[in-house]
Amino acid sequence: MVSHRSIGIRALASIWQLFGVTFSFWGWLFIWQGALFDQHVILQRYLVYNEFLLVGVLFGLGNSHESNGLDHEWVVANRRSLRQTFFGLFCVFVVLFITRDYLASRSFFFSYVPWLYLTLLCSNYLLPRSLGKWSFSGDREERVALAGTAEQAHQLKSWLETKSLVGFRTVGLVYPNLAAAADSPFPPLGSLDKMGEILHEHSITQLIVLELSIGGPRLRQLTQLCEETAVRLLVMHNLDHYFNHTTTTFEDDGVRFIGLRDEPLESPLNRVFKRMLDLAVAVSVVVLILPFSTLLVWLLHRLQSPGPVFFEQVRIGMRGRPFTIYKYRTMHVDEGNEARQASKGDPRIFPAGNWLRKSSLDELPQFLNVLLGNMSVVGPRPHLPKHEEIFAQAMKRYLIRKFICPGITGWAQVNGLRGEIHTQADIQRRVEADIFYLENWSFSLDCLIILKTVKHCVFPPRSAY
Repeated sequence: MVSHRSIGIRALASIWQLFGVTFSFWGWLFIWQGALFDQHVILQRYLVYNEFLLVGVLFGLGNSHESNGLDHEWVVANRRSLRQTFFGLFCVFVVLFITRDYLASRSFFFSYVPWLYLTLLCSNYLLPRSLGKWSFSGDREERVALAGTAEQAHQLKSWLETKSLVGFRTVGLVYPNLAAAADSPFPPLGSLDKMGEILHEHSITQLIVLELSIGGPRLRQLTQLCEETAVRLLVMHNLDHYFNHTTTTFEDDGVRFIGLRDEPLESPLNRVFKRMLDLAVAVSVVVLILPFSTLLVWLLHRLQSPGPVFFEQVRIGMRGRPFTIYKYRTMHVDEGNEARQASKGDPRIFPAGNWLRKSSLDELPQFLNVLLGNMSVVGPRPHLPKHEEIFAQAMKRYLIRKFICPGITGWAQVNGLRGEIHTQADIQRRVEADIFYLENWSFSLDCLIILKTVKHCVFPPRSAY
């Protein structure tokens, strides 16, 4: 498979890169301080630094799929080389700091930086090309035919160009009908009905089907034909087009499935981590902050709007279950319809209430909801039952938010999506942010959102009122 070719080339390039870095390290050391080679103890010391340098270089390799398809190979190689240079020297200087080795030459390490970067840049850019030509030339070269339309071939063109490094040579396009071959980026080879002749005539070794919609019978026919003629068959995964939604594939006890999204919080272990974070934050706030903030709010109420300190309201939680949410009261008592959204300059809000809302201090009692288990510190904001109906009608994917526990803050809120909702686009942006959180949850993401929320409490965004 093409993935094995790509992985193999990257692995070989990494191994040769480590040899290159080692050679440049000792070569530059000999040029910079040749006399050190006469001192055995110091030589052993530099062997240790060489090892940690290689560890940092390996760590800096990063994601093998970091290119978005639009970046030039040189840009990707430069980015990776800079990262590897940083991590390699970081590991070296950590060891220098911990061991307090005053005999090792700092000037050597600093002077080695440009040589390390050039070594990594050349290896990241040139090595995969050279290894690809060496590994996949001659009989190892894949002569590729595409089966589909010209439009689909255009979508795969940039990917095929990058795969030339692993021996992929695109011969042409096999089309379902002549009109589908118009404006093809590759030479038309003939129709699908003549696939057997095309494979033989052009010595095709790899067939890539660009569209699942050619149907089951045709796919079975192509599969049998490729097996009989020793041609590798790949089918482009375009299930997202059929579902009109991104998809994910997974296997469970030998059964394969297609799903619409990944949900990390379906893992009990992840839910335990999230709950531990919730309790750690909520207990700290309830014990250390809530008593003093409640006293402050009580005094503000006495001065500007006498009445109860807390405001209770029914909201919709996980799986559509209603619960009572607690907040500090920021409006005058009995000031009209509670379902009406607060707006900028709302006369129902007393002066200190404006400050409480803008700084989000009115949300502090919701940490009691976190302790009770009907809210989380981070998650989609819970809405009134009446608003749930309106928002669900405005956006069909809205109810997906119910898959996870609502939160005091969320990905939407820290990205400025808060305050009054004016248009359907406002609803859509917030729901998309909530679904992104659902599909991409991680412990570190929760921590990031909490830190950003603290920042917004100190420096409120313009949308806060």
